[in-house]
Amino acid sequence: MITKGKITDQILRLYTGGSPNDEKEISRDDINLIVGQVINRLLKLEHASVNMANGDMYPPHTLITQYKISLSGSYDSNGSMFDKFAKLPVMPISLPRNMGVWNVSMSGIEFIPLQSGQETMIGSQDQLQYLENQIGYYVEGDVVRFTKDPSGSNINVRLLIVDPTVLGEYDYLAIPAEMEEAVIKEVLTLLGALPKVVDKASDSNSQI
Repeated sequence: MITKGKITDQILRLYTGGSPNDEKEISRDDINLIVGQVINRLLKLEHASVNMANGDMYPPHTLITQYKISLSGSYDSNGSMFDKFAKLPVMPISLPRNMGVWNVSMSGIEFIPLQSGQETMIGSQDQLQYLENQIGYYVEGDVVRFTKDPSGSNINVRLLIVDPTVLGEYDYLAIPAEMEEAVIKEVLTLLGALPKVVDKASDSNSQI
């Protein structure tokens, strides 16, 4: 396994010895951001084309990052908070049925995921009105909303994303060993140090 610092150092060395298109210097923070973006894209591609294609909906553990988020909400005339919600710290990768928000819990109790709009349908059904006394949640953009008050100030949210901002220089990037080379090559390509792959078939059809 490779640390975030080592992969950044390797990319910087290769970038300096390559032929970048522009002469602007690039910072470690810039590279770390691009590394995170590339890893998320590759892991999503692998999950969608391999796991989900084989009927396995559970994502690779490398994609799961946990955050502790404070709840916000509106206040009534008595100063009591209602309509509690939580704002996501980062946007997860986009997957069907909002699976990018993998899990929402509080004190070990997991909330029930709903699709946006389902809360209205469930509330109109007497037998389902209270989700058997469980709390449901649904995602609207970067906001997590609840079917009733979670009765707490913080929630735990597990998102499907590799977030380089929560990793230190010596923290391991939890990616398969065979993916390390692909990450380095794609980052260098984005930086202009490696040529992009050209579709030769389409080029052969160009007319002069």
